[in-house]
Amino acid sequence: MKLKILDLFSGIGGFSLGLEATGHFETAAFCEIEPYCQKVLKKHWPDVPIFDDIRKLKGTDIGTVDIITGGYPCQPFSVAGKQKAEQDPRHLWPEYFRLIQELRPTWVIGENVSGHIKLGLDSVLEDLESEGYAARAFSISASSVGATHKRERVWIVGNSQHNGSSTTEKSRSFEETSNDNEERSN
Repeated sequence: MKLKILDLFSGIGGFSLGLEATGHFETAAFCEIEPYCQKVLKKHWPDVPIFDDIRKLKGTDIGTVDIITGGYPCQPFSVAGKQKAEQDPRHLWPEYFRLIQELRPTWVIGENVSGHIKLGLDSVLEDLESEGYAARAFSISASSVGATHKRERVWIVGNSQHNGSSTTEKSRSFEETSNDNEERSN
């Protein structure tokens, strides 16, 4: 069986498309507020539920997931904006983090603009670590993967050896997760 993804701030499904292309993941649900993007998601993933507002989404709406992904809104951190960070009403990291706390996935992947490095990234890493995640941030430019423009992005990867809790129970390996998913489907 495949690892289950909750794809937040989904846009047109880039995270899910890339992860599913590996053959090891399947999308359990999307959360995307823009109607046009929802139409694209429905076309390519007709059987996957789409929730429209992260502020209303609850972990109980989703069920068990192994990974949460999302490029949460960049306006609070972007040099093109007012850079209000946590004071910006579009700052939705706290909602993303709430779902991490509720669902306790083994993996978390986030993406944002390079301005996040100076505005709020430390808080994101501290939040993840407070819930038992080993978290790292990477700055990768589009040009480093062959694009003709720089477009610097910050990638945040978190992994919990204890499924997002501070207990001593170890997280599941890919094989264990696959076996659990297989048993659930039988």
